[in-house]
Amino acid sequence: MLDRILNSKMFISFLLASGTWFALIFRYPFPADNLVLGYISVKDPLVYGGIRWTYTVMMFTTPYIIYSSLLSSIYIFAYRKGRKKKPIPLAPYPHPAHQTSLSLVIGEQHHPTQFVSSPAPRWLTTPERGLYTGTIVIGAIGSGKTSGIMLPDADQLIGFQASNHDRRIGGLVLEVKGDFCHQIRKVMNKYERKEDYIEISLGSDYRYNPLHNDLDAYALAFGIASLLSNLFGKGKEPFWQQAYTNLVKFIILLHKVVYDYVTLFDVYECTINSVRIERKIQDGEKQFTGKEYILLSIDAYRKFQSDADSPVKGFTAYEDESQFKAPWSRDLEDALHAVTPPIPYELHQEPAPREHETLKKEQFEAVKRWFYNDWLKIDNKLRTSIVEGISVFLSLFDDNPKVKRVFCPPKETYDPALNVPDGQGRHKYGRPLPSFDWLIENGKVCALNFPLSLNAGLARAIGTMMKMDYQRAVLLRIPKMGEHPDRHFRPVFFLCDEYQTFATVGENDPNGDEKFFSLSRQAKCIAIVATQSISSLRSTLPGESYRTLLQTFRTKIFLALSDEFSSKTASELCGQEDKPFISYTITESGQDSQISILTGKATSEKDSLSASKNYSTKKDFRFPQKVFAELANAQAIVIPYNGFETSEATICYLKPYYLDPNISYFEQVQRGLL
Repeated sequence: MLDRILNSKMFISFLLASGTWFALIFRYPFPADNLVLGYISVKDPLVYGGIRWTYTVMMFTTPYIIYSSLLSSIYIFAYRKGRKKKPIPLAPYPHPAHQTSLSLVIGEQHHPTQFVSSPAPRWLTTPERGLYTGTIVIGAIGSGKTSGIMLPDADQLIGFQASNHDRRIGGLVLEVKGDFCHQIRKVMNKYERKEDYIEISLGSDYRYNPLHNDLDAYALAFGIASLLSNLFGKGKEPFWQQAYTNLVKFIILLHKVVYDYVTLFDVYECTINSVRIERKIQDGEKQFTGKEYILLSIDAYRKFQSDADSPVKGFTAYEDESQFKAPWSRDLEDALHAVTPPIPYELHQEPAPREHETLKKEQFEAVKRWFYNDWLKIDNKLRTSIVEGISVFLSLFDDNPKVKRVFCPPKETYDPALNVPDGQGRHKYGRPLPSFDWLIENGKVCALNFPLSLNAGLARAIGTMMKMDYQRAVLLRIPKMGEHPDRHFRPVFFLCDEYQTFATVGENDPNGDEKFFSLSRQAKCIAIVATQSISSLRSTLPGESYRTLLQTFRTKIFLALSDEFSSKTASELCGQEDKPFISYTITESGQDSQISILTGKATSEKDSLSASKNYSTKKDFRFPQKVFAELANAQAIVIPYNGFETSEATICYLKPYYLDPNISYFEQVQRGLL
């Protein structure tokens, strides 16, 4: 209100002076009966008229000058339009455990395009609907991706509804350095969720078999072949990927049909040894022509069952419990012979397979047709090339016993009767990792702690397979949500640091991160990934597929960038806007110009010099490339998306996990904390 009055002070002065004039003209009219004025009117009517009109006019102008001077004095001395307003402190940082609705605080926001403090800062947040559309963090080495974004986001996600068992959030954490998992464990302990944390590492008690799930053999084989293409590059000739897929598919199918279990080591063993495949086919022949068992007497069973490595551990009571039996296999038969003295046994054969095994028998016949009519008919040199192309990957699970123990556990690991924990809770064959379906629906946080320093290729392969297994479980929630619209499905998250290590794209294939992220919104998956640069994604992924992957993340957070391509792309993504431009023009002209004899320069008798200043607007980048290269620690440029619309790119100040979030960024800088 005061602004409007002072900005219209001339008009206000006019209105006040008019009112004063009306009051004065009736209260103090012109003294026409004055003797002196009467004499002047007789002697000089013109002068008398001038005095009378001057008196009338000054009845208005004098109050006008007084009012105008008064309002101008107020404007000059008592009011400053541009003076600093009393700053409004930043609202308290929202505690994750106390929030009733899910949202993530990215940082504090001041001026959207200038690195200056604002008297009214606010939190830049992403609501729940916007979180499901993916967030990518791009920043050079040492820019603070982990400390400024990943860990604070993990703290908020893990802390949300932490005391509510039915609504707490779980998910998958992938990293390559080895320290991020330790930080996640601390966050879990902070919110008293220690029992919800599951870590897969070479030293953990958990065992994870990427092939032990309900996918069919072709889906598993296709996933391995796609992983090979992403890890080692995809050639122009599709034959090799097709050959890899076919070989692995039938080996997996053979094991699932005959043994109901398969590991990557089993696939590798059969890949490099055709004789091994043939022996397993012979095992299947005995199983499906008439199931064969090995029988032990009760005395023989009791004599050898106490031995920790005894092969009789898998035997069960048979009929009247006077004998113990186990399905026949060549490996079991060899193990009984290897004991000193050999364990006596007898063979028992059941006739035809039961009805529910008919499907397995048909699948087994398909494996036989492939092996004898396809695989063995391929030229030996070509077969060797196919084997070498896939064994380079599968051999990673053979040359390292620790890796083989964790990621290729024996079948007994998943048998509760054989893998019983001891008094200290330790399992003989290791604790099997529950399915990702169960982990997701129970709010568990699974983390892969396999640093690249141990084995870069293996770490990437295992992380990628775990990611693909997790993505499949997440997408399977979509039909469940459709069947049960009234049921509450908790959100899940996917956190990946150094994402360029695990990124995969399918292009024309059905697999790939870009397919998952485009569908994960419906499955309520919160994906937050961090990478060093757009160039790192470009160099990791084939062709221009990085563009397809990048567009699936609606919220983009840029920290300091150190390469030109990433800075240019980030600047273009932030868009353009109208910006004012000022141009100066100086013109010199002369008449009757001639050349001076003394100086040899042009001179003129009449010179004129003029200068002009022009103002205009034109489109320019909201944030030029230079800005991204000069961002300081805890400074970021964010393109936020709230689930409905994308806001303009803005400057945001991050909140590193080791600093108090309630202290303003500029105060932290003054204290030397950043």
